[in-house]
Amino acid sequence: MDRLGALDAATVQFERHLGRVPDDAWTRPTPCPGWDVRYLVAHVIGGNRFATLVLDGARASEAIAQVMSTPQLGDDAMAAWTSTSAAQTLAFRTHGALERTVDHPAGTISGSRFLDFRLFDITLHAWDLARSIDDDDTLDRGLVDVVLDIVQADPTGMGFGITAIGQAASDAPAQTRLLDLTGRTAT
Repeated sequence: MDRLGALDAATVQFERHLGRVPDDAWTRPTPCPGWDVRYLVAHVIGGNRFATLVLDGARASEAIAQVMSTPQLGDDAMAAWTSTSAAQTLAFRTHGALERTVDHPAGTISGSRFLDFRLFDITLHAWDLARSIDDDDTLDRGLVDVVLDIVQADPTGMGFGITAIGQAASDAPAQTRLLDLTGRTAT
């Protein structure tokens, strides 16, 4: 699976869990300390909006200001997800998007590197969301392989201060190793 195919798979994975959030689950805690389901979903939708803006040439500070001034979920979280993920996918698939540089809070990075960040974020938060709503948390195997490769090739914690647990054996299933490297446990 290539990176753009992985973006499609991550989008489907997150959407599947979002569509299963019960009305009474929005305030449930998530595996992300201090985040409830509403905040987690808003974070990922806001990330979609941010990605679309910076891939279109906005400075990171401008994109953050615009995203933060917009209610992320609105009246319909699924509609917000659908529109923002479609815009993000289109932005990443635009000719030359992966080769150009974008302004990011981590500095100037390539569109390809930014895609890695988004794959990491959407995939792991899809798992977080599934755990929070007691849904099946099994991630797409091809997607796990892509994101595990990204995480293993990066500095510990992807530069986001995430601490690996360090308990997964090297022969553990790929999803278990990915979760372990990103501070999560499958149990």
